[in-house]
Amino acid sequence: MQIMIAACSAKASCGVLIAAMAAITLVVGRATAQERPRAGRTDTKRNRYLLLDSRIIESSHNAKLTVGAVRKDKHNPLMKEDRPWEPYYSNLYGKVVYDEQDKLFKCWYSIFIESRLESDTPRAKRAWAKWTESPRAGGVCYATSKDGIHWEKPNLGVIDFQGSKQNNIVLRAPHGVTVIKDPHEANPQKRYKAILPSRAATKVWFSPDGIHWKLHKLPGLDYGDTHNCVFRDSALKKYVLFTRRWTRKPIPGKRYGRYGYRQVSRSESPDFLNWSKARVVFEGPSVDRQIHDLIVFPHAGVYLGLVGLFDLEADRQHVELAWSPDGIQWHWVCQGAPLIANSPHVGDYDWGCIFATTPIFQKDRVLLYYGGSANRFFGWRDSFLCRASLRPDGFAGYEQVEGGSNKTATITTKPVRAVTGSLRLSADLAAAGYVRVTILDKENRELAQSERIARTVTDAEVRWPKGFSFEKLKGDEIRLRFELRDAKVYSFSFDD
Repeated sequence: MQIMIAACSAKASCGVLIAAMAAITLVVGRATAQERPRAGRTDTKRNRYLLLDSRIIESSHNAKLTVGAVRKDKHNPLMKEDRPWEPYYSNLYGKVVYDEQDKLFKCWYSIFIESRLESDTPRAKRAWAKWTESPRAGGVCYATSKDGIHWEKPNLGVIDFQGSKQNNIVLRAPHGVTVIKDPHEANPQKRYKAILPSRAATKVWFSPDGIHWKLHKLPGLDYGDTHNCVFRDSALKKYVLFTRRWTRKPIPGKRYGRYGYRQVSRSESPDFLNWSKARVVFEGPSVDRQIHDLIVFPHAGVYLGLVGLFDLEADRQHVELAWSPDGIQWHWVCQGAPLIANSPHVGDYDWGCIFATTPIFQKDRVLLYYGGSANRFFGWRDSFLCRASLRPDGFAGYEQVEGGSNKTATITTKPVRAVTGSLRLSADLAAAGYVRVTILDKENRELAQSERIARTVTDAEVRWPKGFSFEKLKGDEIRLRFELRDAKVYSFSFDD
């Protein structure tokens, strides 16, 4: 099977997808019928559409797709290496959730709880000491927060560290364990789940509270030496795992080049115990720009991916954006344009590396927690838990290529079904900007033109002139043409 990965050219300032498309072909194993997601994620009858989904865009004029504006929290960094069992976060692989039942933010973070070199070398002396990868051991720690900003590391009394259990360690396990809370699980003893794939033996844990865990050893899956991502896919009614594959084709002169280069593989399971064979689904644009990790989550009828892009030449990592109709065929969104960029200030808390976590969707924003490192990937570095945010549906949107009072942009969709009697829109507007929507039938005949939207809106109902009712289009296939000036449009939805 061949997978075509479309790239929106950063050199062209992430210009119109159709005009700026490049193709990278990955040859992977043939997908089985069980691996093909159901049509629910690929049809055009859903109620919410992100404009980054190129399947629904028929044409555009004077418009370009650009990534959203991430705002880093003024309180960053939120958490740092400040316990004896936290000598080296390294790549802080975190999983942050907001527990509605407990009204609490919870964070599980996979780090090195033992690292000889970092423990033996005080920070004040590291500028004059050579860094090497020293003997180390991994673990998973647990922290909580009432407001998502101020974090506590409770003494849990679970895992022994140097003769004491007064710490917040919940697992001793190699670096890369990832955790989920599964509200769909009927067995309360399996409410929380954790996994660490590897080629030799995959480890799975279940827990009633996210603190006390029971281990199950399974057959090997894939290399797993990465920021693994797992979630329950409600469309498939299965658990889906994204992990790492090494090509095993040596690349002379590259660190870890004896393993080849990094790829992303995917596996799925009906019960978190029996996993399908992992198959490669995504890789970076070049040997020097590899995908270190991929954090995947379903949203608005597609799968979005926060791509940890590791620049081997710069020895740094930032986060880009990708999307997929099925979790198997992946497309870059403005390849080369960071969604979460490194700080421009050398030594700042995320100047060196960024490792994303699964977003938390709130009513008025999307929270993006991430691990940040102040220094380069290989070397001495201090690491932290950090936070950023996006506006709702603000991962990417269309805006004008050329501005000015006489310049507008238009984007026309392919036919979509109006599943309810109301059309809603999310967009950012400048002071003099506007968005106007025209409804077209399947033959491109104009049915109605909306009133102007002249302010920033989130899921705002589009208003129509007197005498026209959107309700009469319910169930019909229609096209939408968005006219915009000094605006950025992210999504539309049908919602009563």
